[in-house]
Amino acid sequence: MVKKVAIPLEFKYDFVLGAWTTILKGFLYAIRKKYGAFAALEIYEMVSKMDDRIRNMTKSLMKIFKIEGNDIEKIEKFYDIWWEVTGAESSWLERSKTSITQRITECPFKTEPKDISEWDLIFPNIVVKTINPKAAVERPKSMCAGDPYCEFIYKIEV
Repeated sequence: MVKKVAIPLEFKYDFVLGAWTTILKGFLYAIRKKYGAFAALEIYEMVSKMDDRIRNMTKSLMKIFKIEGNDIEKIEKFYDIWWEVTGAESSWLERSKTSITQRITECPFKTEPKDISEWDLIFPNIVVKTINPKAAVERPKSMCAGDPYCEFIYKIEV
């Protein structure tokens, strides 16, 4: 019997996260190069919604980490965990009962071509709508669009 190689958990995490971000960006870039920016965004959105992938992942993360509270608190807790897991650097700038503003200063998902910068609104739109169908997200600044940081504003309609 062959002895199993012991691989440190930290290496596995770094490997998987690196592979995920590299493959995601690679597919976006390849589709953009062959079919244009619009097709890249359209296909990314289609894959994100297919089989409720992001909705199911959102629900799973919320269940595993027992995320509770009002909906704006749920969004905040979700993203505290999400950015910690994915290795981004983020901070919360403003909070109210119906709105929160988040700044991302380092992100492993940052893409270069500005014409596909809207891709990073697809994921958060699905996440917030999973938490509350009346939730919305705006992104006034984006590193993918050339800004020095990303800024997301999450709101719940009352």
